[in-house]
Amino acid sequence: MNKTKEKKVLILASVASMIAQFNIPNIQLLQEMGYKVHVACNFKEGNTCDANDIKKLEEMLQKMNVKYHAFDCPRNIYHVRKCLKAYRQLWELIGRQHFAWIHCHSPAGGALARVAAHFRKIPVIYTAHGFHFYRGAPWKNWLLYYSAEALLAYWTDVLITVNQEDYKFAKNHLKAGKIYDIPGVGVDTSWFAQQQVCSREEFCRKYQIPKEAFVLLSVGELSIRKNHLFVLDALAALRRKDVYYMICGQGPMKEKLRHRAKRLGVWEQVRMTGFQENVIEMYRNADVFVFPSMQEGMPVALIEAMAAGMPCAASNIRGNKELLADQQLFSLKQPKQLCQLLTALLDHRQLREDCKKYNQEKVRGYDLTVVQIRMKKIYRNMERDW
Repeated sequence: MNKTKEKKVLILASVASMIAQFNIPNIQLLQEMGYKVHVACNFKEGNTCDANDIKKLEEMLQKMNVKYHAFDCPRNIYHVRKCLKAYRQLWELIGRQHFAWIHCHSPAGGALARVAAHFRKIPVIYTAHGFHFYRGAPWKNWLLYYSAEALLAYWTDVLITVNQEDYKFAKNHLKAGKIYDIPGVGVDTSWFAQQQVCSREEFCRKYQIPKEAFVLLSVGELSIRKNHLFVLDALAALRRKDVYYMICGQGPMKEKLRHRAKRLGVWEQVRMTGFQENVIEMYRNADVFVFPSMQEGMPVALIEAMAAGMPCAASNIRGNKELLADQQLFSLKQPKQLCQLLTALLDHRQLREDCKKYNQEKVRGYDLTVVQIRMKKIYRNMERDW
């Protein structure tokens, strides 16, 4: 470890929303361990939350006495010029500061950080929130992302994975210094189970939904990967006017989702709420959580919904299948499975109750306290090794 008067650590990500959603507990943990924490991320582009929430993050970091720096990194490595600009920013930053180590996140940001850290001779931790190469991934993902990760692993002192598929692959195929697994980024599961929210009647009135209706809920960025179009198709196939679909999130697919819903004749049954800070209100009042994502590492939204006691219908992919029982999973290759699963959940109250009980028991292993115990051990090992 660098011998300085003040122990400093840099937490880095491609976008500020990754800091806000996944890294505040890590910052607090490092501060408790006596470190001065710096943050570097892109506050301008690519975030899954809006400008007001970015401003709130900046205010929060200031109150926490965390220094934050511009790292104008794109969300993917195809934007070469933007990556070069971000690399120069990072190179200058770590040249001015004397960090004990860097903890980086996201593919593009993590790649740039590990290259810069290698040449600056700074130890680095990389948390992979779901490798872009996975079973069933497009060949171009394997060609680009696996090739990059296989090389960068040699410059990775500690690699952290958040699901068992990635962990097993990393142990067998990647040459990082040390490889650890943690059960996601951690969620305060008791908070989601106990938080007081508005009544179902108030909720339905607020969103103009009939009191007797069933409410399906999805939470996530409006993107191709999150695959909300799949649910719209299923909603149309159900041919039930008593089922409404609420989507919480923002992103580039908003207009396409609206157009598809209108074309399918279900637009009157769809509620697009935008990004919601108080998403617990939705978890506790909707009937079924639908998570049709094409790719996940360890999905926070799904864990939150399970903790809140929601029965779920999720795609049978990495991450999701570690969390849910088979009776709550459907294949993206067989659209009829989602219709069948939704019909079963909507028509059988006991099935919903059984899923609720299973889900709340299962997510205890993904609680924030469990994750923080493991992260503290990893950070302590960094202190001893460097």
